[in-house]
Amino acid sequence: MASNQHPASFRDPAGFIFEHDGKFYRQVNQCYADQYNLLKSSGLYDRLQKENRLLAHTELDTCLTDNTDWYKTLLPAQVTFMSYPYEWGFSQWRDAALLTLNLLKTAIQYGMILKDATPFNIYFENGSPVWLDSLSFEKYDATKPWIAYRQYVECFVAPLLLASHRSHELLKLFQLYPDGIPLKMLAKLLPLKSRLNIHVLLHVVLPNSLTAGKKKGPHETVPFTRQKLMHIADDLESFVRSLKSANSEKKWSNYYGETVLSHEYLNEKKDCVKEWLEQLPARSVLDLGTNTGLFAQMAAGIGKFTVAVDADLDCIDALYLDCKQKRVTNLLPLSVDISNPSPAIGWDNKERPAFLTRIKTELCMALAIMHHLVIGKNIGFFQLATTFSQLAPWLIIEFIPKDDPKVVLLLQDREDIFEDYRESSFTEAFSLRFIIEKRKPLHHAGRILFLMRRKDLSLEN
Repeated sequence: MASNQHPASFRDPAGFIFEHDGKFYRQVNQCYADQYNLLKSSGLYDRLQKENRLLAHTELDTCLTDNTDWYKTLLPAQVTFMSYPYEWGFSQWRDAALLTLNLLKTAIQYGMILKDATPFNIYFENGSPVWLDSLSFEKYDATKPWIAYRQYVECFVAPLLLASHRSHELLKLFQLYPDGIPLKMLAKLLPLKSRLNIHVLLHVVLPNSLTAGKKKGPHETVPFTRQKLMHIADDLESFVRSLKSANSEKKWSNYYGETVLSHEYLNEKKDCVKEWLEQLPARSVLDLGTNTGLFAQMAAGIGKFTVAVDADLDCIDALYLDCKQKRVTNLLPLSVDISNPSPAIGWDNKERPAFLTRIKTELCMALAIMHHLVIGKNIGFFQLATTFSQLAPWLIIEFIPKDDPKVVLLLQDREDIFEDYRESSFTEAFSLRFIIEKRKPLHHAGRILFLMRRKDLSLEN
């Protein structure tokens, strides 16, 4: 392994990602030279890059690593923010699954095929899924089946099926099974009635039965053709398009109208937040507890790249679809519970970094979420201040007083152990990490907005 090789890029002998002078590069190894040359000469790369389905790159004829297998160095377009599949909503999963099949069918037209089908090769940029790995293509042999077929079923079809027949909360299961949900487990988790679906029968039940009954020893090779592969790809595409989330009956279009204290409060809050967003030099925003993304879309509309997170998958899916319809391209909705964010997973706990390690924005918004964290999750003001100070140098945060109807609702079924839940305790804790620049009471609700600037942490520690 090269000294500057990325810890997530070590499985494919064709090449690897590495970091150099603050940028990420990809090395192409000698063993992949012929395949890479075919990718370029066939026109496949040019088409996929032009259509924004494959991450663009420029070639360098200079080796920037100490690896002797070097063939070529690629400088990819730098990814704005790397999310992981277990942070996506249902519609993001489905779009990613359709992109993978689209790449497969397009590659075949150019004499190549997709050799792997993991959602970890996909990220979301400008509101759409994009394939990351230029080394995922190899020369197509029409006599052989798709080597990544089972991987596709376990990595894409399985999570989508569970979300469709059970609950989209089961999309989070992919965090525990990053190589795909085993067909044996999938078959047990799906309801019996799902087996009546011809697609489930063909892609889940029968392959699982064949695997269970497979015996060691010589076996007859079944002839394969391009026509058969295209038929499988078309069938999978039709199947994936037909899937809908089991939670899709929930409607969130009037979320704010039904849950906020008053329209006067909401309008007052919107005016203040918009004014601060326009004044601040921050170019990127993290919106915690975004709900259906009213304020996240406001930040994006001002031109700031925005990552909007919420623990509620219904909200995240609704926001993604809304942004897709409105063509909002600089907003990334993700399913992340900030009280239990995505951890570091994979080999040596470095292969997939934790969400709090990856997210580094210039402004954090924490609107109407603090009472849920303090009272709902028993997280103290000092803990919140420390964590928020690590997320961004600027903070817009809303303090909800104890007599607020939403706080009263949180306390109605539990003992009130929150004697320090008051504004003075809040500002005392946050003043250790932040300088309070502005304080804006929202007169129509009794809530208070604060604009804070992080202190120089290096001087404190």
